[in-house]
Amino acid sequence: MAKLHHSSPTPIFQSYHGTPEGSVNGRPTALILDIGGVFCNFSAVPDAPIPTKVFKRILESSEWHSLEAGKATQSEVFRALTKRFALADGALQHTIQLASSTLTLNQDFVAAVRNLKENSDGQLRVIAATNMSTESFNIVRSKIGGWDIFDDVYTSASLGVRKPEQGFFDRALKDAGLNAKSTVFVDDRPENVICAQCSGMQGVLFDNTDRVIQKLNSLFGDPVERGKSWLRAHAKGMWCISNTGIEIREQFQQLLLLHWTNDWGLVDIAQLNPPSGQWNCFPYGPPVLTTEVFPDDLDTTSIALLTLDVDVDVKHKAMDNILQFLNPDGLAYCYFDPGRPRLDPFISANVLRVFYASGRGNQLQPALHFMEDMLRTGAFEHGTRYYHLPDFLLYYLSELCSKNPNASELDILRDLLCQRLRDRMGSTNDASSVGLRLLASNNMRLTNTLDRRVLLDLQRSDGSWMGYLYRYGFSGILIGSEGAITALAVKALQGAHRDSQ
Repeated sequence: MAKLHHSSPTPIFQSYHGTPEGSVNGRPTALILDIGGVFCNFSAVPDAPIPTKVFKRILESSEWHSLEAGKATQSEVFRALTKRFALADGALQHTIQLASSTLTLNQDFVAAVRNLKENSDGQLRVIAATNMSTESFNIVRSKIGGWDIFDDVYTSASLGVRKPEQGFFDRALKDAGLNAKSTVFVDDRPENVICAQCSGMQGVLFDNTDRVIQKLNSLFGDPVERGKSWLRAHAKGMWCISNTGIEIREQFQQLLLLHWTNDWGLVDIAQLNPPSGQWNCFPYGPPVLTTEVFPDDLDTTSIALLTLDVDVDVKHKAMDNILQFLNPDGLAYCYFDPGRPRLDPFISANVLRVFYASGRGNQLQPALHFMEDMLRTGAFEHGTRYYHLPDFLLYYLSELCSKNPNASELDILRDLLCQRLRDRMGSTNDASSVGLRLLASNNMRLTNTLDRRVLLDLQRSDGSWMGYLYRYGFSGILIGSEGAITALAVKALQGAHRDSQ
């Protein structure tokens, strides 16, 4: 049974004392949680003797703060508050009793914290640190369960000081033997989070259970391994989804998924080495949410040529075919269909990658100069017919530049690309754009802390990421894929970690 210590800053119940701990693999090793508003919640009691507004004022009074800090007895404080607020005798005790009957455990949050501990190989310590008097804590302790997640519990009464005073954090950290830099602090009051963070801890404001669980998973878990586990669990079933909720089985994002993971066990590729040297976006069945007849396209073909083990003669046949589908300015059309002369300038970036990979980049120099112009003028930021995300171009061009380090004719493009990447770091917060920018930054050996941080925060509780990669040209319907975006995020985070070593 937990024992309440009245004088020294000792935890109410405790399982460990030791020297300050450091992080493990760069991750924090301790989690400090508030109790009320985080671990559990109270509800308003409409028929209580003291109105809710008055009761809140009482809880914020100097007298109540003295009780929580262990500076005055409960009987002294209750008498003073009864007089100050002109309360009926016993009204305060009765209201507290009614309020305590509404206590509910935050089951989802407790389960998530328990899961973090179970997956930490014994490295994670969880501590409760709350503003409560001894009497209040005993009531809360008796009303709800879930206390097994805590290694130590500190109250303001046992520490002799309340949050947000610096002494509260200093005493709790010292007595628990924790290193502030390896500790995460969660509270529902901004002033407490701010002061905890100023003490050296990482502060997390509790405003929504799901968001905070997501944040803690990011901080304490291994986001890359969680992403990989999600991918393995959904192998060969990761198809696209439209923003209208329709599943779409298409090959372009299957190829991207393979391109970003190099794991054939995850994908279902329908065309491996077509004699025509042309690939189609919809080889699995009729096209969905688009035209009934969908010709082979240069974009899917380019990704296939860059990803698959294609016969050399087929590869060069494909490039010869592509040269027949350029506009007068040397930019690639979208389709191998003279009756559908659609133009999307970003596709030419993919085509350039193919030609440079086969030593034929000299055949597309007008397209290269157009890429320079788009970066120089910022025109790429408008997006295109199919690519609504400007950062896709930055990613494609970063692949072109990084895979051809000795191509001096790419030097101007390299400089422009690095400039635009720096300009756009942290500019948006959707997983697709953030992942593309981070991956492009890795390719160009640029440190991109902003997008790395955002991408970590965007990981969902199951380990996946979600976003949209392109849109249909006529309808504007967005097409996304949990699988492709998760693969993108994992690859981007892996590269960012290596670059930081």
